Amino acid sequence: MILGLLVGAYLLPRPRLVGGIVFDVHTLLYAAMAIIIGFQAIVFATFSKVFAISEGLLPEDRRLDKVMEYVTLEVGLIVGVILIVLGLAGSIYAVAFWDEHSFGPLDPVRTLRFVIPAVTSLMLGCQILLSSFFLSILGLRRR
Repeated sequence: MILGLLVGAYLLPRPRLVGGIVFDVHTLLYAAMAIIIGFQAIVFATFSKVFAISEGLLPEDRRLDKVMEYVTLEVGLIVGVILIVLGLAGSIYAVAFWDEHSFGPLDPVRTLRFVIPAVTSLMLGCQILLSSFFLSILGLRRR
């Protein structure tokens, strides 16, 4: 996830030439995929650990308890909504940009620079919202 974030941030402003190879929106798309898959892996690991602890399969984990003090349903909902709003804003910008071009063909290299982050933000926002609800449900047995 972090590697995807770093590569995405590096490629967002423009294509980059590294060792004679040009990295552009295609690599940006793979970076977005890495962010989503990385987030899914973290969420799956967290769900698994919380479930295993609540079922007595693993001992209590003080580090997890400390993190869970900050990772609440409310925080997840706020972060999720912020990401969804950012994704919607990026999508609205994309449609407005398309409107400026009379809803005709666009240069994908240019438009994907703001469409990929917008879509990634929408997906992560939804994932965080749903994950927050599920994590809250998993935590009910622990309390």
